[in-house]
Amino acid sequence: MKNLKIALFLSGLSAIGFVAATPYLLTMIGDAVAMVPLPLPAVIALFVLQGSITAFLLSWAGLTLAGKVGLDAPILRKWLYKTGGASFNRQGIVQAVIFGLLGTLMIYLLERLIFQPLMPILAEKAQELNAPIWAGVLTAIQGGVYEEVMVRLFMMTLVVWILSKLFGRQSSPKPWMYWIGIFGAAFLFGLGHLPAASVYFGEITPLLFVRTIALNGVAGILFGYLYWKRGLEYAMIAHAIGDILLHGFLS
Repeated sequence: MKNLKIALFLSGLSAIGFVAATPYLLTMIGDAVAMVPLPLPAVIALFVLQGSITAFLLSWAGLTLAGKVGLDAPILRKWLYKTGGASFNRQGIVQAVIFGLLGTLMIYLLERLIFQPLMPILAEKAQELNAPIWAGVLTAIQGGVYEEVMVRLFMMTLVVWILSKLFGRQSSPKPWMYWIGIFGAAFLFGLGHLPAASVYFGEITPLLFVRTIALNGVAGILFGYLYWKRGLEYAMIAHAIGDILLHGFLS
């Protein structure tokens, strides 16, 4: 029960994020949604409900394992349970902002300097995209909360926990275990975008596979480091900043 309030809170935020991201998602994959034999409001409602339940389960499982390997959402724990002394501090927020900007810059440069010259279809798809800036900005809630719950709080924590069980015995996890968790979760997050890439581009070529993994994984390394060193909340801030810029102003 010590993690129930946090899991419910993250699930509620995720639900808000799914609703807020709906206009942008409909712009991206609206044709695929139109093929579903259900009214659009029903599709959206099911999308939000499924995502909220998933967020709760992943939050609860992730928090349960996080407590065993030195990871946590310490600020939310203090807010909701009045335990611990963690709170937002200026140094942590500045680092989260810098990491969010740095992750955005890396993705932007990879796309413009490497992948667009090799894949002309990317420029064509960019011209077709007509999502308004406000719709892209609203994806920050879904990305910053739900994706961090799924990738960092659950996936990364699970990898670290498994490694600690296999190699750590009774000692605390070693730094290399966290780094494998960081890179492993970032890679899995990239893999998770392949179905959407397949819908958007029609097929997955080897180059598109590399692009999908790289663009969705590179910033995750920075977010994972924040989760490890400062807590989930700072990773959420950095991720949200990245989504605001990438999906909104740089869409």
